[in-house]
Amino acid sequence: MLNGNTIELGVCYYPEHWDTSFWKEDMLRMKSYGIGVIRVAEFAWNLFEPEEGRFDDSFWDRFLNVAKDCGMQVIFCTPTATPPAWLTEKYPEVLNCDIYGHPVYHGMRKHHNMTSPVYLDFVKKIVEHIAAHYSAHPAIIGWQIDNEVNCETNSYHAPSDHEAFRKYLKEKYGTLENLNRAMGTTFWNQTYTDWEQVHLSRYTLANSNNPHMMLEEKRFISEAAINYIGIQADIIRKYRRSEQFITTNGLFGVLDNHKLVKEKLDFMTYDSYPNFAFAMEGSKLSPRSLRDRETSFNLAKTRSVSNRFGIMEQQSGPGGWNTRLLQPAPKPGQLRLWTFQSIAHGADFVSYFRWRTCTFGTEMYWHGLLNYDNFPNRRTEELLRVSEDIQKIQRIAGTKHTAKFAILCDYDNEWDGMEDKWHGPLNRESTDGWFKALQRAHIPFEFVNINDEGTSQPLGNFTAAVYPHPTIMTPARAEILRAYAENGGTLFFGCRSGYKDIDGQCPMMPMPGLLAPLTGCTVEDFTFIGPADEKEYMALGEKKIPAPTFNDILRPDFESCEVLATYDGNYYSGKPALTKNTVGKGTVYACGSVFAEETAAALLELLPKAELCPVTGWLELPEEIELTVRTLSLIHI
Repeated sequence: MLNGNTIELGVCYYPEHWDTSFWKEDMLRMKSYGIGVIRVAEFAWNLFEPEEGRFDDSFWDRFLNVAKDCGMQVIFCTPTATPPAWLTEKYPEVLNCDIYGHPVYHGMRKHHNMTSPVYLDFVKKIVEHIAAHYSAHPAIIGWQIDNEVNCETNSYHAPSDHEAFRKYLKEKYGTLENLNRAMGTTFWNQTYTDWEQVHLSRYTLANSNNPHMMLEEKRFISEAAINYIGIQADIIRKYRRSEQFITTNGLFGVLDNHKLVKEKLDFMTYDSYPNFAFAMEGSKLSPRSLRDRETSFNLAKTRSVSNRFGIMEQQSGPGGWNTRLLQPAPKPGQLRLWTFQSIAHGADFVSYFRWRTCTFGTEMYWHGLLNYDNFPNRRTEELLRVSEDIQKIQRIAGTKHTAKFAILCDYDNEWDGMEDKWHGPLNRESTDGWFKALQRAHIPFEFVNINDEGTSQPLGNFTAAVYPHPTIMTPARAEILRAYAENGGTLFFGCRSGYKDIDGQCPMMPMPGLLAPLTGCTVEDFTFIGPADEKEYMALGEKKIPAPTFNDILRPDFESCEVLATYDGNYYSGKPALTKNTVGKGTVYACGSVFAEETAAALLELLPKAELCPVTGWLELPEEIELTVRTLSLIHI
């Protein structure tokens, strides 16, 4: 699987939910629908270890032998997302705590913390047993670590977390003097004089914690999660057969997924639920909404993390818990649409969630391919058509998604923006604006991660790139961007760029700081657009395009910098809003506002569309059609 040779279909299966008499019949039915892979065991710790220290392999030995006899391939999971009741009752120190210090009790999932020495010891024991016992089984083709790490929460406040955080900071900063300087603790008398005074975020008045410490907290949580997954991956790697892969699923917050894949996994898989666009809870539908097509955003994110990837959970029915997340049934054709959406974006494996809807528990309304009655239905009939169509496109297996436009992103700004209202919401608004503009213009794109070591893909592969609001900027990243521009690349920056250092502090230098030599201009004034202000626009030639949310008033400082657009309103009417600077063979645009979709669309018109849209001049596509390109050149792994 994911070897570049085939595109395969799978399904999530929970044999522990069904009488053993179902197993063979279920798997033979799956095979008849074109499903050749099942994922199992991610919530089944009790079946491996019904009580502390007593392991029982009878259940899974029996099941895996049935799978082998049916010719079914199996992705086997470590069950660490749901520690059993005997563990959490006897060892309450393994429970996660909220920001108030209250334990998160047993009864859901993800109730553990990832730094508890006690919990990590149990994790090592259960994974060691499972890997040693099952890795030789011929039905198992790969391993999934845990399940959706950081899904239900990405905030950890148990006593062991505070202790682990202190250890992390000691290793990184060495002395309290260095820590105090980086965290700016002289503000509001927060200076630390003893390491025991240092904590992860706790409840404070106005629920406001030190912003620099909050950024460091995010870095720590990511490292803790990578260590947690890595412990399991390292154990499995000792026992696995060479052809077995190691992965995990999902793409959740406060986790450096690029580092995770690079250091611990073979590839990443994603859980795709396009019907979240139509959920009763939190729906943001508008006349300009891309609806379930917006899932392409996360598919592109996953692709940026992992050159090859699969879908571990593809929505196949109406979704929801008994307490939340009400989603309608997929309409006729949507299951097929979602499947090929994933494949179009680079997935060579699509596994549906789930085979049969569970008849009990919190997810009894999270429907699978089959309903409670176990009878064929319109979704299974649609699956038959999907399976037939998959066979017709096998030649694209192993090919790589290709694009000439990049959206740059980085974890430092993402994590800092979770707390910082002066740039976090702006970045989300602008990234969404560019995504929608690119989608409607039929311009394929890639998310490209940047850090001090480089970029997740060579920037030289792209004609143009946008880095919407890189508030945190470092000399190394500025140099990467300079080299890209000098070699002929085109860059776009938005407002609120370059005014923070790696600690999230604001150096005493003109904005956009380290980016000023690239943009050729500085920021002479800036403002949020307040509720009492009229909507702001910029005049670009004869066009009047939105300049929403926040405005930097720009001042050209270099002869090479020209003003392309000026503001059309407020006290800074007529002042520069958009500039263009020549850098070597390339061009750098500085936009003083947030990028609304209409704004991004207007800026795309400044670029050679023929270089960005591969069908320019020979194929006209309606706006509703999504264009992706997978090349015939194989991915090099």
